[in-house]
Amino acid sequence: MKIQTVLRNEQGIALVMALIVMVTLAALIGVLAMLATSEPQIADNQLPSAQARALAESGLQRALWALSTGQTSPSTSGVLALDANYNLPSPVPSPYDGSMFVSVSSIGGFKVTVTSGAQANEKIVTAVGFVPDATSPRAIKKVTAVVTRIKWIDPICALCAGGENPPGTTTQVQVGGSATVNGTASTQGHGGNAAPAGAFCSGVTPTSDVASTGTVSVNGSPNLYAPPGGSATMNNASFPSGMLLSDSDMSVLKSLAKAKGTYYRGNQTWTSPPASGIIFVDTTDGSVLTASTPAANVPVVDIHGNWNSGWSGWLIVAGTIHISGETPMTGLIYAQNDVTLNGTGNGTIQGAIITTNRIDTASTTVDSNDIGNAPLTYNCPDVRNGGGKLSQNWFVKPGTYREVPGQ
Repeated sequence: MKIQTVLRNEQGIALVMALIVMVTLAALIGVLAMLATSEPQIADNQLPSAQARALAESGLQRALWALSTGQTSPSTSGVLALDANYNLPSPVPSPYDGSMFVSVSSIGGFKVTVTSGAQANEKIVTAVGFVPDATSPRAIKKVTAVVTRIKWIDPICALCAGGENPPGTTTQVQVGGSATVNGTASTQGHGGNAAPAGAFCSGVTPTSDVASTGTVSVNGSPNLYAPPGGSATMNNASFPSGMLLSDSDMSVLKSLAKAKGTYYRGNQTWTSPPASGIIFVDTTDGSVLTASTPAANVPVVDIHGNWNSGWSGWLIVAGTIHISGETPMTGLIYAQNDVTLNGTGNGTIQGAIITTNRIDTASTTVDSNDIGNAPLTYNCPDVRNGGGKLSQNWFVKPGTYREVPGQ
């Protein structure tokens, strides 16, 4: 016989459950009370830290202002005026030597140090923010950055070819047709091929209309108006290093073009003006152009059509440029391989064309720069500022801003 016992009396279980819930709630209330006490303390500690970081960034901005104003208005009090080669004054004046605490407000201030960078147009800025002062700081933050500016290109010719061609190779420039190249500050020629007046930069003396590290040949009856004291053509020219863009310079320009949305890879064909400013056309895979770069990876930019509105800026191509048609352009046209220029009078180019001939692979390979009927005028100010489309200010080099420990 089986005996079953049935428990039917559940009195008291509600009390147990209630106690469990109350204990849980009490624990939660305790945790919340602790958080309510600690959170203000954490926030109180975070605020000075954030303020110190903002003050350090103020020091960085002060250095950028000093460098930018120093080149446009060097007599302004408190600026950093560099020499023609971007060298800092020696000694670096206060407060840019890190010796002086600069008070921003009752909250605190900063110390800032500016030193030379890896490139002439690069400086290293180290800024330290202090809350409330550097004597008894409650919070300290330190930031560093490489600051740079678009390197001034001071061409010594309206068309300059060579300077990077591999050993054992040569650069040949052909000037033909009825081309007009104006290296003077006056309008030259007449009719459809008239070249507008050029302009010079202070301290920069152009030496010729067309110069090559190899040879310049003249075919047909071009009109070449040499700069004062210079020559129409120049063979075996020597170009200053500052006239060419280093791989580091190209990297900065590439970053700026990417930020602006004017970065391209591989072959391009433009029948109407792209956006003015900096345009960078890279190799197909984005690698640095070298003498061993496969031909399929070298971009060719084909510019033609009627650009009634014109274009201004810097066109930088890690390859070859072909220009034809009525394409008025102002600024710098820079190709690491070669350039072919053909066009009409309405296709006037004001500024300079530089082609560095970087990828010749044998002495029998000759890159030619053919000038057709398009007038070309030397204009150094237009090269420097891209026809007014390029900022001349210093800026933080992309990817170099760092927050670092220490004081």
